[in-house]
Amino acid sequence: MTILKALVPVALCVVTGCDYVNDPLVDPGGSNNGGEGVTRKVLLEDFTGHTCNNCPSATRTALQLQDVYGEDLVIVGIHVTPNFAAPADPPNPDGSYSTDFRTPEGNAYESALGISFLPTGAVSRTLFNNSQLLSASAWGSAIGEIIGEEADLDIWFSQLTYDDANNTVTAEVKIAVMNPIASGHNLTIYLTEDHVTDWQLDNQASPPDVENYDHRHVFRTAVNGTWGVPFATDGAAAGDTITLSYPDFPLNAGWDPLNCSLVAYAYNTASEEILQVADRKFEP
Repeated sequence: MTILKALVPVALCVVTGCDYVNDPLVDPGGSNNGGEGVTRKVLLEDFTGHTCNNCPSATRTALQLQDVYGEDLVIVGIHVTPNFAAPADPPNPDGSYSTDFRTPEGNAYESALGISFLPTGAVSRTLFNNSQLLSASAWGSAIGEIIGEEADLDIWFSQLTYDDANNTVTAEVKIAVMNPIASGHNLTIYLTEDHVTDWQLDNQASPPDVENYDHRHVFRTAVNGTWGVPFATDGAAAGDTITLSYPDFPLNAGWDPLNCSLVAYAYNTASEEILQVADRKFEP
């Protein structure tokens, strides 16, 4: 499956501050922090919808897998498709399913990945049984194949602060190169909100229309564009460290910063495979 991406121009420093050095930096804010023995974390993109009655079961599967793998598995819930994520039309008299969970970026991922059914998910956008899109029953096997492998990259947030007065977040992301990489890699940063209370159709609940459903790891936006920005445009050697800065990114007034996180991942633009991922909650 090929994804056509509207890649951001190479001159990314116009949008972000960036630095490139030849020694990996150690920073207390990360997990592996550019040191030796870095292992691969996995991003599970749980494509879901509030009127998809099987989707809550898939999300519960994702959370069970996270209980097994801990911080090595990062989950993002991306609401997609007009049938399952759009507001009720016409509106329901009781106000149920009135939220539009769709996002421009989510719509782009839906189209690019060819999502035609829900629930479905992508495991670091790697191929498993010759498919990027997997049913929830296959997530565990696909994750188990790649999680904990020796990593080519390490990623961590060396800075992440929330400015309450201006409702903005500032982040600095570091990418340490553990093994040489060629050109053609992007970094994408998702902003997610956890514990969003809203309606959800759940065929395992009674009644199935759940008014106060706990939506987990909800994708809200991509801080640096739908497909992220290029880094190491001429390739990078082991020992290199790349720094990308994102100052004063504004939040929507309806998002709860206490439940917000950033998720940064690096991927190969040719194969679409996500090589490494890191997440971090906001700080006051």
